[in-house]
Amino acid sequence: MEIWLRIRRMAPLLPLLVVACGPSLPPNLDSPGSTIVCLGDSITAGVGRGASPTFPDDLSRLLGAPVLNAGVPGDTAEQGLARLDSVLARDPWLVIIELGGNDLLRRVPAKITETALRRIVSRVLAARAVPLLIEIRGPFGAERYAAMFKRVASAYDAPLVADALPDLEHQIRFKSDAVHLNGRGYERLAEVVAKRVRPWLARRRRR
Repeated sequence: MEIWLRIRRMAPLLPLLVVACGPSLPPNLDSPGSTIVCLGDSITAGVGRGASPTFPDDLSRLLGAPVLNAGVPGDTAEQGLARLDSVLARDPWLVIIELGGNDLLRRVPAKITETALRRIVSRVLAARAVPLLIEIRGPFGAERYAAMFKRVASAYDAPLVADALPDLEHQIRFKSDAVHLNGRGYERLAEVVAKRVRPWLARRRRR
């Protein structure tokens, strides 16, 4: 009974405690790296944007920091893994991983995609950088892919931007075609990612 009374007395303070603690920090936030790199496919490259900035360009503007674009249209997760050495050679402290969409479109077995994503995240961590996963889903296998991204993020304690890209992909006003976003869609994606990254960047700048 006494325990419940104590809990009830503390209840009004719980929201303040949550705010004070804030979101958990990602691994490797003390990375000696100096750059932010987006490793991805045509979404990262900016296909469909017209004359608008790419998602990494919008992200750079929102963060006030350079963001390097390592997006290659058509890349699967395995192909992104094959390019990872060139990404790590750019001295990143943060690698934003947007891969898996082409795997879904080509019906690559989910096990192959998950293995490639796990290897990317593992190697980014080993390079003392922060991996940030962007969740991909599609018209078929949506729940299976959502579960896959959550498993990978959980296995490595890696941050995950869930729902943002899938939500944009389901709104015609943010689309340029059946697969790609338009300029406003890429800007909205950058806004969501920037909201996640901004506290990390501020903390690094205070070091």
